[in-house]
Amino acid sequence: MSIFGKRDSVIAYTVNKAINKEMYITVQNGEVVVNAPWYFSSNKIQEAIKAKKNWILSKVQEYEKQNIPNIQSVKIFGYNYDVKVLYKNIKTPELELKENSEIEITLPNKYKKVGNEQILKMSIEKMYEQIANNEIDGIMEKVRIMLGIAPEEYKINRMKNILGKCTEGKTIIINPELMKYRKEIIEYVVVHEFCHLKYKTHGKRFYEMIEKNIPNYKKYEKEIQEFQI
Repeated sequence: MSIFGKRDSVIAYTVNKAINKEMYITVQNGEVVVNAPWYFSSNKIQEAIKAKKNWILSKVQEYEKQNIPNIQSVKIFGYNYDVKVLYKNIKTPELELKENSEIEITLPNKYKKVGNEQILKMSIEKMYEQIANNEIDGIMEKVRIMLGIAPEEYKINRMKNILGKCTEGKTIIINPELMKYRKEIIEYVVVHEFCHLKYKTHGKRFYEMIEKNIPNYKKYEKEIQEFQI
Protein backbone atom coordinates (compact mmCIF):
# COMPACT_ATOMS: atom_id res chain seq x y z
CA MET A 1 0.00 0.00 0.00
CA SER A 2 1.19 3.52 -0.83
CA ILE A 3 0.21 6.92 0.54
CA PHE A 4 -0.16 10.23 -1.26
CA GLY A 5 -1.07 13.72 -0.07
CA LYS A 6 -0.77 16.09 2.86
CA ARG A 7 -1.92 15.29 6.38
CA ASP A 8 -5.42 16.73 5.87
CA SER A 9 -6.05 14.92 2.59
CA VAL A 10 -4.08 11.66 2.68
CA ILE A 11 -4.96 9.01 0.10
CA ALA A 12 -3.91 5.43 0.82
CA TYR A 13 -3.96 3.31 -2.31
CA THR A 14 -2.99 -0.11 -3.60
CA VAL A 15 -1.33 -0.64 -6.98
CA ASN A 16 -2.10 -3.63 -9.18
CA LYS A 17 0.26 -3.95 -12.12
CA ALA A 18 -0.51 -6.12 -15.13
CA ILE A 19 -0.28 -6.17 -18.91
CA ASN A 20 -2.69 -3.27 -19.39
CA LYS A 21 -2.62 -0.60 -22.08
CA GLU A 22 -4.13 2.07 -19.86
CA MET A 23 -4.20 3.01 -16.19
CA TYR A 24 -7.48 3.41 -14.30
CA ILE A 25 -8.41 4.14 -10.69
CA THR A 26 -11.31 2.61 -8.74
CA VAL A 27 -12.74 3.26 -5.28
CA GLN A 28 -14.51 0.16 -3.96
CA ASN A 29 -15.70 -0.24 -0.36
CA GLY A 30 -13.64 2.81 0.58
CA GLU A 31 -10.41 1.33 -0.84
CA VAL A 32 -8.49 3.11 -3.60
CA VAL A 33 -7.00 0.74 -6.19
CA VAL A 34 -4.77 1.81 -9.06
CA ASN A 35 -4.62 -0.60 -11.98
CA ALA A 36 -1.59 0.28 -14.08
CA PRO A 37 0.61 -1.21 -16.80
CA TRP A 38 3.60 -3.03 -15.38
CA TYR A 39 6.10 -0.47 -16.69
CA PHE A 40 4.49 2.61 -15.06
CA SER A 41 6.75 4.33 -12.53
CA SER A 42 5.71 5.36 -9.02
CA ASN A 43 5.99 9.03 -10.00
CA LYS A 44 3.64 8.57 -12.94
CA ILE A 45 1.11 6.80 -10.73
CA GLN A 46 1.30 9.58 -8.14
CA GLU A 47 0.72 12.17 -10.85
CA ALA A 48 -2.47 10.34 -11.83
CA ILE A 49 -3.58 10.18 -8.19
CA LYS A 50 -2.93 13.91 -7.83
CA ALA A 51 -4.96 14.69 -10.95
CA LYS A 52 -8.00 12.79 -9.59
CA LYS A 53 -7.45 13.68 -5.92
CA ASN A 54 -10.74 15.54 -5.42
CA TRP A 55 -12.79 12.79 -7.05
CA ILE A 56 -11.04 10.07 -5.01
CA LEU A 57 -11.51 11.90 -1.69
CA SER A 58 -15.20 12.55 -2.42
CA LYS A 59 -15.78 8.83 -3.16
CA VAL A 60 -13.96 7.74 0.02
CA GLN A 61 -15.92 10.23 2.16
CA GLU A 62 -19.18 9.16 0.53
CA TYR A 63 -18.47 5.55 1.48
CA GLU A 64 -17.57 6.45 5.07
CA LYS A 65 -20.82 8.40 5.58
CA GLN A 66 -22.87 5.50 4.22
CA ASN A 67 -21.19 2.95 6.49
CA ILE A 68 -21.50 4.62 9.89
CA PRO A 69 -24.16 2.61 11.78
CA ASN A 70 -27.28 4.38 13.02
CA ILE A 71 -26.18 4.55 16.64
CA GLN A 72 -27.33 7.90 17.96
CA SER A 73 -26.51 7.65 21.66
CA VAL A 74 -26.04 5.30 24.59
CA LYS A 75 -26.80 5.68 28.29
CA ILE A 76 -24.28 5.56 31.13
CA PHE A 77 -25.51 6.10 34.70
CA GLY A 78 -28.72 7.56 33.29
CA TYR A 79 -27.03 10.14 31.07
CA ASN A 80 -27.02 10.15 27.28
CA TYR A 81 -23.69 10.02 25.42
CA ASP A 82 -23.43 10.66 21.69
CA VAL A 83 -21.42 8.13 19.71
CA LYS A 84 -18.77 9.36 17.29
CA VAL A 85 -17.06 6.93 14.92
CA LEU A 86 -13.55 7.46 13.54
CA TYR A 87 -11.22 5.38 11.37
CA LYS A 88 -7.47 5.22 11.91
CA ASN A 89 -4.49 3.04 11.09
CA ILE A 90 -4.75 0.92 14.25
CA LYS A 91 -4.98 -2.83 14.84
CA THR A 92 -7.85 -3.10 17.31
CA PRO A 93 -10.93 -0.95 18.06
CA GLU A 94 -10.53 1.73 20.72
CA LEU A 95 -13.16 3.45 22.84
CA GLU A 96 -12.82 6.65 24.84
CA LEU A 97 -15.35 8.39 27.08
CA LYS A 98 -14.94 12.13 26.45
CA GLU A 99 -15.74 14.96 28.87
CA ASN A 100 -18.31 16.54 26.51
CA SER A 101 -20.86 13.69 26.88
CA GLU A 102 -19.45 11.91 23.84
CA ILE A 103 -18.13 8.42 23.24
CA GLU A 104 -15.44 8.25 20.59
CA ILE A 105 -15.04 4.85 18.94
CA THR A 106 -12.01 4.47 16.69
CA LEU A 107 -12.04 1.52 14.30
CA PRO A 108 -9.19 0.12 12.18
CA ASN A 109 -9.24 1.27 8.57
CA LYS A 110 -9.90 -2.32 7.48
CA TYR A 111 -13.44 -2.07 8.86
CA LYS A 112 -14.30 0.42 6.13
CA LYS A 113 -14.54 -2.59 3.85
CA VAL A 114 -17.14 -4.47 5.88
CA GLY A 115 -20.28 -3.72 7.83
CA ASN A 116 -19.08 -2.51 11.24
CA GLU A 117 -22.34 -2.51 13.22
CA GLN A 118 -21.33 -5.72 14.99
CA ILE A 119 -17.89 -4.29 15.84
CA LEU A 120 -19.49 -1.20 17.35
CA LYS A 121 -21.98 -3.30 19.30
CA MET A 122 -19.14 -5.37 20.75
CA SER A 123 -17.18 -2.22 21.63
CA ILE A 124 -20.16 -0.76 23.52
CA GLU A 125 -20.73 -4.06 25.34
CA LYS A 126 -17.07 -4.16 26.41
CA MET A 127 -17.42 -0.61 27.69
CA TYR A 128 -20.37 -1.57 29.92
CA GLU A 129 -18.46 -4.59 31.22
CA GLN A 130 -15.46 -2.42 32.11
CA ILE A 131 -17.65 0.14 33.89
CA ALA A 132 -19.38 -2.67 35.82
CA ASN A 133 -16.03 -4.11 36.86
CA ASN A 134 -15.03 -0.68 38.17
CA GLU A 135 -18.30 0.10 39.98
CA ILE A 136 -19.88 -3.08 41.34
CA ASP A 137 -17.15 -4.05 43.80
CA GLY A 138 -17.61 -0.86 45.81
CA ILE A 139 -21.40 -1.17 45.75
CA MET A 140 -21.18 -4.80 46.88
CA GLU A 141 -19.07 -3.78 49.89
CA LYS A 142 -21.46 -0.93 50.75
CA VAL A 143 -24.49 -3.25 50.67
CA ARG A 144 -22.66 -5.95 52.62
CA ILE A 145 -22.08 -3.46 55.46
CA MET A 146 -25.66 -2.15 55.14
CA LEU A 147 -27.34 -5.58 55.40
CA GLY A 148 -24.77 -7.57 57.36
CA ILE A 149 -24.83 -10.46 54.86
CA ALA A 150 -22.80 -11.33 51.78
CA PRO A 151 -22.96 -13.69 48.79
CA GLU A 152 -20.53 -16.56 48.30
CA GLU A 153 -19.28 -14.62 45.28
CA TYR A 154 -20.51 -12.27 42.59
CA LYS A 155 -20.09 -12.24 38.82
CA ILE A 156 -20.68 -9.83 35.97
CA ASN A 157 -22.34 -11.68 33.11
CA ARG A 158 -24.78 -10.81 30.36
CA MET A 159 -28.31 -12.16 30.82
CA LYS A 160 -31.38 -11.76 28.65
CA ASN A 161 -34.01 -9.44 30.15
CA ILE A 162 -32.53 -9.78 33.67
CA LEU A 163 -30.53 -7.06 35.41
CA GLY A 164 -29.54 -9.12 38.44
CA LYS A 165 -29.86 -12.65 39.77
CA CYS A 166 -29.16 -14.60 42.95
CA THR A 167 -28.45 -18.27 42.26
CA GLU A 168 -29.24 -21.30 44.42
CA GLY A 169 -25.57 -21.39 45.31
CA LYS A 170 -25.81 -17.83 46.70
CA THR A 171 -23.85 -16.24 43.89
CA ILE A 172 -25.05 -12.83 42.75
CA ILE A 173 -24.85 -12.15 39.02
CA ILE A 174 -25.03 -8.60 37.69
CA ASN A 175 -25.79 -7.77 34.07
CA PRO A 176 -23.33 -5.09 32.82
CA GLU A 177 -26.26 -3.44 31.00
CA LEU A 178 -27.30 -2.25 34.48
CA MET A 179 -24.66 0.47 34.03
CA LYS A 180 -27.13 2.28 31.77
CA TYR A 181 -29.15 3.24 34.84
CA ARG A 182 -28.72 5.86 37.54
CA LYS A 183 -26.46 4.84 40.40
CA GLU A 184 -29.42 4.77 42.81
CA ILE A 185 -31.07 2.11 40.66
CA ILE A 186 -27.84 0.12 40.38
CA GLU A 187 -27.59 0.07 44.17
CA TYR A 188 -31.24 -0.95 44.48
CA VAL A 189 -30.75 -3.93 42.14
CA VAL A 190 -27.76 -5.07 44.21
CA VAL A 191 -29.76 -4.72 47.45
CA HIS A 192 -32.64 -6.64 45.85
CA GLU A 193 -30.35 -9.56 45.04
CA PHE A 194 -28.75 -9.46 48.51
CA CYS A 195 -32.21 -9.81 50.04
CA HIS A 196 -32.65 -13.01 48.04
CA LEU A 197 -29.76 -14.46 50.02
CA LYS A 198 -32.17 -14.48 52.98
CA TYR A 199 -35.55 -14.82 51.26
CA LYS A 200 -35.82 -16.81 48.05
CA THR A 201 -39.27 -15.53 47.04
CA HIS A 202 -40.80 -12.07 46.78
CA GLY A 203 -42.81 -12.41 49.98
CA LYS A 204 -43.84 -9.91 52.65
CA ARG A 205 -40.62 -10.20 54.66
CA PHE A 206 -38.55 -9.85 51.51
CA TYR A 207 -40.12 -6.48 50.67
CA GLU A 208 -40.00 -5.35 54.28
CA MET A 209 -36.25 -5.89 54.20
CA ILE A 210 -35.92 -3.94 50.96
CA GLU A 211 -38.14 -1.06 52.13
CA LYS A 212 -36.18 -0.73 55.35
CA ASN A 213 -32.99 -0.08 53.38
CA ILE A 214 -34.34 1.40 50.11
CA PRO A 215 -37.54 3.35 50.98
CA ASN A 216 -37.98 4.51 47.35
CA TYR A 217 -37.66 1.02 45.87
CA LYS A 218 -41.11 1.15 44.20
CA LYS A 219 -40.05 4.20 42.21
CA TYR A 220 -36.91 2.39 41.04
CA GLU A 221 -38.85 -0.74 40.13
CA LYS A 222 -41.18 1.32 37.99
CA GLU A 223 -38.23 2.73 36.06
CA ILE A 224 -36.83 -0.68 35.20
CA GLN A 225 -40.00 -2.79 34.83
CA GLU A 226 -39.94 -2.47 31.04
CA PHE A 227 -36.24 -3.28 30.78
CA GLN A 228 -35.32 -5.11 27.60
CA ILE A 229 -31.88 -6.12 26.28
